[in-house]
Amino acid sequence: MSILEENVKLTIQKINSLHDSINISNWGELRREGFVFELEQSTQKMKEILDLLKQVNKETILLLEKNTPDINDFLEKFEKNIIVFESNIKMERTKRMRVELINENEMMDVPELYRTLQNKILELSLQARYEIEKINKFLIIKKTPFLQKGSTAKSLLEILQKREGEIEDIRKKNFELKRQSFFKANEVSVAEIEEELHEKDKLLDEAVKEAKKSLKTHLAQINYVQGSFLTIEKKVSLIDTIHSDFVKKTINLIKELKKERDYARKIAIEIEEDTLRIRQEQTRQIMQISEEKNDIKEKIENKYLNNIKKLRQENDDKHLALTNMQKLIESQEKEIKILKETINQKIKETDNEKTRTELFYQKEEKQKK
Repeated sequence: MSILEENVKLTIQKINSLHDSINISNWGELRREGFVFELEQSTQKMKEILDLLKQVNKETILLLEKNTPDINDFLEKFEKNIIVFESNIKMERTKRMRVELINENEMMDVPELYRTLQNKILELSLQARYEIEKINKFLIIKKTPFLQKGSTAKSLLEILQKREGEIEDIRKKNFELKRQSFFKANEVSVAEIEEELHEKDKLLDEAVKEAKKSLKTHLAQINYVQGSFLTIEKKVSLIDTIHSDFVKKTINLIKELKKERDYARKIAIEIEEDTLRIRQEQTRQIMQISEEKNDIKEKIENKYLNNIKKLRQENDDKHLALTNMQKLIESQEKEIKILKETINQKIKETDNEKTRTELFYQKEEKQKK
Protein backbone atom coordinates (compact mmCIF):
# COMPACT_ATOMS: atom_id res chain seq x y z
CA MET A 1 0.00 0.00 0.00
CA SER A 2 1.39 3.40 -1.02
CA ILE A 3 1.63 6.43 1.24
CA LEU A 4 -1.23 8.10 -0.67
CA GLU A 5 -3.54 5.11 -0.10
CA GLU A 6 -2.59 5.04 3.60
CA ASN A 7 -3.41 8.77 3.91
CA VAL A 8 -6.76 8.22 2.14
CA LYS A 9 -7.60 5.37 4.50
CA LEU A 10 -6.58 7.41 7.54
CA THR A 11 -8.67 10.36 6.30
CA ILE A 12 -11.74 8.19 5.91
CA GLN A 13 -11.25 6.87 9.45
CA LYS A 14 -10.93 10.42 10.81
CA ILE A 15 -14.08 11.57 8.98
CA ASN A 16 -16.07 8.58 10.23
CA SER A 17 -14.83 9.25 13.77
CA LEU A 18 -15.92 12.89 13.50
CA HIS A 19 -19.35 11.91 12.12
CA ASP A 20 -19.91 9.33 14.87
CA SER A 21 -18.85 11.72 17.66
CA ILE A 22 -21.24 14.42 16.35
CA ASN A 23 -24.17 11.99 16.21
CA ILE A 24 -23.73 10.79 19.80
CA SER A 25 -25.54 13.74 21.39
CA ASN A 26 -28.04 16.45 20.44
CA TRP A 27 -26.22 19.78 20.80
CA GLY A 28 -29.50 21.66 21.15
CA GLU A 29 -29.96 20.03 24.57
CA LEU A 30 -26.47 20.93 25.82
CA ARG A 31 -25.52 23.80 28.10
CA ARG A 32 -22.96 26.38 26.98
CA GLU A 33 -20.00 24.56 28.60
CA GLY A 34 -20.91 21.23 26.99
CA PHE A 35 -21.44 22.89 23.62
CA VAL A 36 -18.03 24.64 23.80
CA PHE A 37 -16.35 21.34 24.70
CA GLU A 38 -18.01 19.45 21.83
CA LEU A 39 -17.29 22.24 19.33
CA GLU A 40 -13.62 22.41 20.39
CA GLN A 41 -13.20 18.64 20.00
CA SER A 42 -14.94 18.66 16.61
CA THR A 43 -12.95 21.67 15.38
CA GLN A 44 -9.69 19.98 16.36
CA LYS A 45 -10.69 16.84 14.45
CA MET A 46 -11.66 18.98 11.45
CA LYS A 47 -8.22 20.60 11.49
CA GLU A 48 -6.60 17.16 11.39
CA ILE A 49 -8.92 16.13 8.53
CA LEU A 50 -8.10 19.35 6.66
CA ASP A 51 -4.35 18.67 6.93
CA LEU A 52 -4.85 15.11 5.65
CA LEU A 53 -7.07 16.30 2.79
CA LYS A 54 -4.48 18.87 1.75
CA GLN A 55 -1.75 16.21 1.80
CA VAL A 56 -3.90 13.76 -0.19
CA ASN A 57 -4.82 16.47 -2.72
CA LYS A 58 -1.16 17.41 -3.14
CA GLU A 59 -0.10 13.80 -3.66
CA THR A 60 -3.02 13.18 -6.05
CA ILE A 61 -2.06 16.18 -8.20
CA LEU A 62 1.53 14.89 -8.36
CA LEU A 63 0.23 11.71 -10.04
CA LEU A 64 -0.35 13.84 -13.19
CA GLU A 65 -3.34 11.72 -14.20
CA LYS A 66 -5.96 12.96 -16.64
CA ASN A 67 -9.14 12.53 -14.52
CA THR A 68 -7.68 13.50 -11.14
CA PRO A 69 -10.48 14.63 -8.72
CA ASP A 70 -10.33 18.35 -7.91
CA ILE A 71 -11.17 19.18 -4.26
CA ASN A 72 -9.58 22.63 -4.01
CA ASP A 73 -12.94 24.44 -3.77
CA PHE A 74 -14.10 22.13 -1.01
CA LEU A 75 -10.81 22.59 0.89
CA GLU A 76 -11.27 26.36 0.78
CA LYS A 77 -14.86 26.05 2.03
CA PHE A 78 -13.82 23.57 4.74
CA GLU A 79 -11.06 25.89 6.00
CA LYS A 80 -13.39 28.93 6.08
CA ASN A 81 -15.92 26.98 8.17
CA ILE A 82 -13.18 26.00 10.64
CA ILE A 83 -12.40 29.71 11.09
CA VAL A 84 -16.13 30.36 11.73
CA PHE A 85 -16.25 27.57 14.33
CA GLU A 86 -13.17 28.95 16.09
CA SER A 87 -14.83 32.38 16.21
CA ASN A 88 -17.92 30.80 17.80
CA ILE A 89 -15.73 29.09 20.41
CA LYS A 90 -14.05 32.38 21.27
CA MET A 91 -17.41 34.18 21.45
CA GLU A 92 -18.96 31.53 23.73
CA ARG A 93 -15.92 31.62 26.03
CA THR A 94 -16.14 35.38 26.46
CA LYS A 95 -19.97 35.50 26.80
CA ARG A 96 -20.03 34.82 30.56
CA MET A 97 -17.30 37.42 31.11
CA ARG A 98 -19.37 40.05 29.24
CA VAL A 99 -22.45 39.26 31.32
CA GLU A 100 -20.50 39.52 34.59
CA LEU A 101 -18.74 42.76 33.65
CA ILE A 102 -21.58 44.85 32.19
CA ASN A 103 -24.75 42.96 33.22
CA GLU A 104 -25.53 42.41 29.59
CA ASN A 105 -29.01 40.94 29.04
CA GLU A 106 -27.81 38.07 26.88
CA MET A 107 -28.91 34.44 26.78
CA MET A 108 -26.16 32.14 27.98
CA ASP A 109 -27.50 29.14 26.03
CA VAL A 110 -28.68 29.32 22.39
CA PRO A 111 -30.02 25.84 21.46
CA GLU A 112 -30.93 26.88 17.90
CA LEU A 113 -27.35 28.00 17.25
CA TYR A 114 -25.97 24.80 18.77
CA ARG A 115 -28.19 22.61 16.57
CA THR A 116 -27.35 24.68 13.50
CA LEU A 117 -23.60 24.29 14.05
CA GLN A 118 -24.03 20.55 14.72
CA ASN A 119 -25.89 20.10 11.42
CA LYS A 120 -23.30 22.25 9.64
CA ILE A 121 -20.46 20.02 10.88
CA LEU A 122 -22.44 16.91 9.89
CA GLU A 123 -22.93 18.36 6.43
CA LEU A 124 -19.22 19.17 6.11
CA SER A 125 -18.26 15.68 7.31
CA LEU A 126 -20.51 14.10 4.67
CA GLN A 127 -19.10 16.37 1.97
CA ALA A 128 -15.57 15.53 3.12
CA ARG A 129 -16.37 11.82 2.99
CA TYR A 130 -17.85 12.31 -0.49
CA GLU A 131 -14.70 14.07 -1.69
CA ILE A 132 -12.30 11.51 -0.18
CA GLU A 133 -14.41 8.67 -1.56
CA LYS A 134 -13.99 10.19 -5.02
CA ILE A 135 -10.21 10.11 -4.58
CA ASN A 136 -10.37 6.59 -3.12
CA LYS A 137 -12.39 5.32 -6.08
CA PHE A 138 -10.03 7.11 -8.44
CA LEU A 139 -7.11 5.22 -6.89
CA ILE A 140 -9.03 1.92 -7.02
CA ILE A 141 -9.88 2.46 -10.70
CA LYS A 142 -6.27 3.37 -11.36
CA LYS A 143 -5.16 0.05 -9.87
CA THR A 144 -8.04 -2.06 -11.25
CA PRO A 145 -7.41 -4.06 -14.47
CA PHE A 146 -9.38 -3.02 -17.53
CA LEU A 147 -11.82 -5.95 -17.38
CA GLN A 148 -12.95 -5.13 -13.85
CA LYS A 149 -13.53 -1.40 -14.36
CA GLY A 150 -17.22 -1.72 -15.28
CA SER A 151 -18.33 -3.15 -11.94
CA THR A 152 -16.10 -0.68 -10.08
CA ALA A 153 -17.68 2.29 -11.85
CA LYS A 154 -21.16 0.98 -10.98
CA SER A 155 -20.19 0.59 -7.32
CA LEU A 156 -18.67 4.05 -7.32
CA LEU A 157 -21.89 5.54 -8.77
CA GLU A 158 -24.00 3.84 -6.08
CA ILE A 159 -21.74 5.16 -3.30
CA LEU A 160 -21.78 8.69 -4.73
CA GLN A 161 -25.58 8.65 -5.01
CA LYS A 162 -25.84 7.45 -1.41
CA ARG A 163 -23.51 10.22 -0.19
CA GLU A 164 -25.42 12.85 -2.17
CA GLY A 165 -28.68 11.64 -0.57
CA GLU A 166 -27.16 11.95 2.91
CA ILE A 167 -25.91 15.48 2.12
CA GLU A 168 -29.36 16.47 0.79
CA ASP A 169 -31.01 15.19 4.01
CA ILE A 170 -28.63 17.24 6.13
CA ARG A 171 -29.31 20.33 4.00
CA LYS A 172 -33.08 19.89 4.47
CA LYS A 173 -32.64 19.53 8.23
CA ASN A 174 -30.43 22.61 8.33
CA PHE A 175 -32.92 24.65 6.29
CA GLU A 176 -35.83 23.53 8.51
CA LEU A 177 -33.84 24.47 11.63
CA LYS A 178 -33.05 27.93 10.22
CA ARG A 179 -36.69 28.43 9.27
CA GLN A 180 -37.85 27.52 12.76
CA SER A 181 -35.22 29.82 14.29
CA PHE A 182 -36.07 32.92 12.23
CA PHE A 183 -39.83 32.48 11.76
CA LYS A 184 -40.81 30.92 15.06
CA ALA A 185 -43.05 33.88 15.99
CA ASN A 186 -45.19 33.34 12.89
CA GLU A 187 -46.04 29.72 13.69
CA VAL A 188 -49.17 30.68 15.76
CA SER A 189 -52.38 30.28 13.77
CA VAL A 190 -55.02 33.04 13.22
CA ALA A 191 -57.61 31.17 15.29
CA GLU A 192 -55.26 30.98 18.23
CA ILE A 193 -54.57 34.73 17.92
CA GLU A 194 -58.32 35.50 17.82
CA GLU A 195 -58.97 33.37 20.91
CA GLU A 196 -56.12 35.08 22.73
CA LEU A 197 -57.60 38.52 21.85
CA HIS A 198 -61.03 37.49 23.25
CA GLU A 199 -59.42 36.35 26.49
CA LYS A 200 -57.52 39.62 26.80
CA ASP A 201 -60.76 41.59 26.11
CA LYS A 202 -62.50 39.81 28.99
CA LEU A 203 -59.59 40.50 31.29
CA LEU A 204 -59.58 44.17 30.24
CA ASP A 205 -63.33 44.51 30.96
CA GLU A 206 -62.93 43.00 34.41
CA ALA A 207 -59.96 45.31 35.08
CA VAL A 208 -62.07 48.40 34.12
CA LYS A 209 -64.88 47.36 36.51
CA GLU A 210 -62.39 46.80 39.30
CA ALA A 211 -60.82 50.22 38.61
CA LYS A 212 -64.25 51.94 38.88
CA LYS A 213 -64.90 50.26 42.22
CA SER A 214 -61.49 51.32 43.45
CA LEU A 215 -62.12 54.88 42.28
CA LYS A 216 -65.35 55.12 44.30
CA THR A 217 -63.58 53.72 47.32
CA HIS A 218 -60.72 56.19 47.07
CA LEU A 219 -62.85 59.33 46.45
CA ALA A 220 -63.37 59.72 50.19
CA GLN A 221 -59.70 59.32 50.78
CA ILE A 222 -58.89 61.99 48.20
CA ASN A 223 -60.57 64.69 50.29
CA TYR A 224 -58.47 63.72 53.24
CA VAL A 225 -55.34 63.63 51.14
CA GLN A 226 -56.19 67.06 49.67
CA GLY A 227 -56.15 68.59 53.17
CA SER A 228 -52.62 67.31 53.82
CA PHE A 229 -51.54 68.15 50.27
CA LEU A 230 -51.05 71.88 51.13
CA THR A 231 -48.73 70.98 53.99
CA ILE A 232 -46.80 68.61 51.76
CA GLU A 233 -46.69 71.28 49.06
CA LYS A 234 -45.03 73.73 51.47
CA LYS A 235 -42.50 71.09 52.46
CA VAL A 236 -41.89 70.28 48.78
CA SER A 237 -41.40 73.99 48.06
CA LEU A 238 -38.85 74.19 50.88
CA ILE A 239 -37.14 71.09 49.53
CA ASP A 240 -37.13 72.65 46.03
CA THR A 241 -35.49 75.80 47.43
CA ILE A 242 -32.85 73.81 49.26
CA HIS A 243 -32.34 71.65 46.18
CA SER A 244 -32.01 74.76 44.00
CA ASP A 245 -29.34 76.17 46.32
CA PHE A 246 -27.62 72.79 46.32
CA VAL A 247 -27.69 72.64 42.51
CA LYS A 248 -26.26 76.17 42.23
CA LYS A 249 -23.44 75.38 44.64
CA THR A 250 -22.83 72.11 42.87
CA ILE A 251 -22.63 73.91 39.51
CA ASN A 252 -20.22 76.48 41.00
CA LEU A 253 -18.14 73.65 42.46
CA ILE A 254 -18.10 71.89 39.09
CA LYS A 255 -17.02 75.13 37.40
CA GLU A 256 -14.20 75.58 39.91
CA LEU A 257 -13.16 71.97 39.46
CA LYS A 258 -13.20 72.44 35.69
CA LYS A 259 -11.06 75.57 36.06
CA GLU A 260 -8.59 73.64 38.23
CA ARG A 261 -8.67 70.78 35.75
CA ASP A 262 -8.04 73.13 32.83
CA TYR A 263 -5.26 74.86 34.79
CA ALA A 264 -3.70 71.51 35.67
CA ARG A 265 -3.99 70.43 32.04
CA LYS A 266 -2.38 73.70 30.93
CA ILE A 267 0.45 73.25 33.47
CA ALA A 268 0.91 69.65 32.31
CA ILE A 269 1.11 70.79 28.67
CA GLU A 270 3.62 73.51 29.58
CA ILE A 271 5.69 71.01 31.58
CA GLU A 272 5.57 68.60 28.65
CA GLU A 273 6.62 71.38 26.24
CA ASP A 274 9.46 72.42 28.60
CA THR A 275 10.52 68.81 28.95
CA LEU A 276 10.47 68.40 25.18
CA ARG A 277 12.45 71.60 24.71
CA ILE A 278 15.00 70.55 27.37
CA ARG A 279 15.29 67.14 25.74
CA GLN A 280 15.87 68.75 22.36
CA GLU A 281 18.49 71.08 23.85
CA GLN A 282 20.18 68.19 25.62
CA THR A 283 20.09 66.17 22.43
CA ARG A 284 21.61 69.07 20.52
CA GLN A 285 24.32 69.53 23.18
CA ILE A 286 25.03 65.81 23.23
CA MET A 287 25.34 65.80 19.44
CA GLN A 288 27.59 68.87 19.59
CA ILE A 289 29.75 67.31 22.31
CA SER A 290 29.88 64.10 20.30
CA GLU A 291 30.99 66.02 17.20
CA GLU A 292 33.62 67.93 19.19
CA LYS A 293 34.81 64.71 20.77
CA ASN A 294 35.08 63.10 17.34
CA ASP A 295 36.98 66.14 16.01
CA ILE A 296 39.38 66.12 18.98
CA LYS A 297 39.78 62.39 18.66
CA GLU A 298 40.47 62.74 14.95
CA LYS A 299 43.02 65.55 15.56
CA ILE A 300 44.79 63.56 18.27
CA GLU A 301 44.83 60.47 16.10
CA ASN A 302 46.20 62.47 13.15
CA LYS A 303 48.82 64.09 15.41
CA TYR A 304 49.94 60.79 16.87
CA LEU A 305 49.88 59.15 13.47
CA ASN A 306 52.10 61.93 12.09
CA ASN A 307 54.44 61.68 15.08
CA ILE A 308 54.58 57.92 14.78
CA LYS A 309 55.21 58.25 11.07
CA LYS A 310 57.97 60.79 11.71
CA LEU A 311 59.55 58.65 14.43
CA ARG A 312 59.37 55.62 12.18
CA GLN A 313 61.08 57.61 9.43
CA GLU A 314 63.79 58.77 11.83
CA ASN A 315 64.16 55.27 13.13
CA ASP A 316 64.48 53.95 9.60
CA ASP A 317 67.09 56.62 8.80
CA LYS A 318 69.07 55.84 11.96
CA HIS A 319 68.80 52.16 11.25
CA LEU A 320 70.06 52.76 7.71
CA ALA A 321 72.90 54.92 9.06
CA LEU A 322 73.82 52.28 11.62
CA THR A 323 73.69 49.64 8.93
CA ASN A 324 75.98 51.69 6.71
CA MET A 325 78.30 52.44 9.64
CA GLN A 326 78.40 48.77 10.58
CA LYS A 327 79.25 47.88 6.99
CA LEU A 328 81.99 50.57 6.97
CA ILE A 329 83.42 49.31 10.25
CA GLU A 330 83.37 45.77 8.99
CA SER A 331 85.13 46.91 5.81
CA GLN A 332 87.76 48.83 7.82
CA GLU A 333 88.26 45.87 10.14
CA LYS A 334 88.88 43.72 7.11
CA GLU A 335 91.38 46.28 5.77
CA ILE A 336 93.08 46.50 9.19
CA LYS A 337 93.25 42.75 9.38
CA ILE A 338 94.79 42.57 5.90
CA LEU A 339 97.18 45.38 6.82
CA LYS A 340 98.17 43.59 10.02
CA GLU A 341 98.81 40.43 8.10
CA THR A 342 100.91 42.39 5.60
CA ILE A 343 102.89 44.07 8.39
CA ASN A 344 103.41 40.79 10.17
CA GLN A 345 104.58 39.28 6.94
CA LYS A 346 106.99 42.12 6.38
CA ILE A 347 108.22 41.94 9.97
CA LYS A 348 108.77 38.28 9.57
CA GLU A 349 110.60 38.83 6.32
CA THR A 350 112.69 41.54 8.00
CA ASP A 351 113.51 39.23 10.88
CA ASN A 352 114.55 36.55 8.48
CA GLU A 353 116.66 39.03 6.57
CA LYS A 354 118.24 40.24 9.78
CA THR A 355 118.95 36.69 10.83
CA ARG A 356 120.57 35.95 7.54
CA THR A 357 122.68 39.11 7.78
CA GLU A 358 123.84 38.20 11.24
CA LEU A 359 124.73 34.74 10.13
CA PHE A 360 126.60 36.24 7.20
CA TYR A 361 128.63 38.54 9.44
CA GLN A 362 129.36 35.76 11.86
CA LYS A 363 130.61 33.69 9.02
CA GLU A 364 132.77 36.52 7.78
CA GLU A 365 134.28 36.98 11.19
CA LYS A 366 135.05 33.36 11.48
CA GLN A 367 136.81 33.43 8.16
CA LYS A 368 138.82 36.43 9.18
CA LYS A 369 139.95 34.67 12.28
